[in-house]
Amino acid sequence: MRNVNTAPTTSELLATSDAFFTALANNTASVALLSYFSSTHLVSIQHAPAKCPHPQTSRLTGSNAIRSYFDLLATHWVRLGMTRHSQRADAEARRVIVSASVIWKWKRSGRKWTEDFTCTLEFDESLKIVNLVIKTEGAPSTCVMRAVDVDPEPVEGLTTQISM
Repeated sequence: MRNVNTAPTTSELLATSDAFFTALANNTASVALLSYFSSTHLVSIQHAPAKCPHPQTSRLTGSNAIRSYFDLLATHWVRLGMTRHSQRADAEARRVIVSASVIWKWKRSGRKWTEDFTCTLEFDESLKIVNLVIKTEGAPSTCVMRAVDVDPEPVEGLTTQISM
């Protein structure tokens, strides 16, 4: 166990970040992903296009919100592959910045697309995630939080009623 009174090493930060991204890439269950987040600090996650004029409106705070975020992802999409292009750690700030891409697949239609993103992870003294900020670097439509799955044909047996 590490001494929480000393700054983490770059190696510790990168190993912790690697473990989280491996779990994420493997479509690990939401409850297991929560184990990477701090239970002693208020945690937050933000996922929006880099060009979003008000990214803070997508910020979710608290462990229930974090679990809901991962549950939402697990309900609608599967990660088919995640590639980390680069990562750098700042031990003094307890921060890791990762440039990566993920191939998303809609569970319903099977459609796929790639989201290129920069992810900033900030850790507490126990190397648990306190803040996770994901900025989609490509077109805003490639951000999974803005994804739309348009069916070209209606699903059999599914009807929509509009009442006025």
